[in-house]
Amino acid sequence: MRYLRHLTSERVFIVHGWGDKPTDHWIPWLKAQLEERGLFVSAPAMPNPETPRIEDWVSHLDREVGEVGPDTYYVGHSIGCQTILRHLQRSPGETRARGAAMVAPWFVLTGQSDAEDVIARPWIDTPIDFPRVRSRLPNLTAFFSDDDPWVPAENQSLFEQRLAAQTRLLHGHKHLGVESGMTVFPELLAVTLNGPG
Repeated sequence: MRYLRHLTSERVFIVHGWGDKPTDHWIPWLKAQLEERGLFVSAPAMPNPETPRIEDWVSHLDREVGEVGPDTYYVGHSIGCQTILRHLQRSPGETRARGAAMVAPWFVLTGQSDAEDVIARPWIDTPIDFPRVRSRLPNLTAFFSDDDPWVPAENQSLFEQRLAAQTRLLHGHKHLGVESGMTVFPELLAVTLNGPG
């Protein structure tokens, strides 16, 4: 597997969101910034992004990451964050990642159409073993926006309560992507390099 040649260096895995691809939003900029600093970065194209399914996405990330360890860091956007949590939940043994940064993550959604709700419902209703995830994710920072049309404010407290996340609320950035001009994300770069602070 491709990760074997990178076991001695930091590995960052960036998981895009629902309906997106690895060339969207701030992902190309973040990947380039991290690679300039000598990190191995993978931003996989997730399967069927318009109709994401838990098993398909989590299995894809499992294969991409291989063995989770202290050299492993995750960045997720929206449903990509759910994918990371579920991937860590089923990671074998007592493995611990270095941490994660999550952008517009959610456990509950608002504003979706009936068709979108059919896709989202399994992600909302399928439980996550939060103590198990916390044991594998010692550091978690989650970014939210106060005008996100899909991610209601309650998600911020849910991430704090369920996963001991350090959260940051940004003003007027919608779903924290290109729709609000976010093709760069310096705060996310700093967290990814240095952890929460």
